[in-house]
Amino acid sequence: MLGFRSTMCNRQHTQACLNTSLSIRQEIQRFESVHPSIYALYDLVELVPDPLLAQQIRDHVVAIEG
Repeated sequence: MLGFRSTMCNRQHTQACLNTSLSIRQEIQRFESVHPSIYALYDLVELVPDPLLAQQIRDHVVAIEG
């Protein structure tokens, strides 16, 4: 019985690791897909003449990045 339980725990652990790995890969893909647009936003913010407005926009972009 102990062998069966040990095998089940190992399988559950392996599945949890695979799920975590998949989640990490998906987050990397998401980040890489939006990264160029985020840099473009920062470049555009530099063109905003109002410093307060520019900072507010930067703060929102940082929140989106997170």
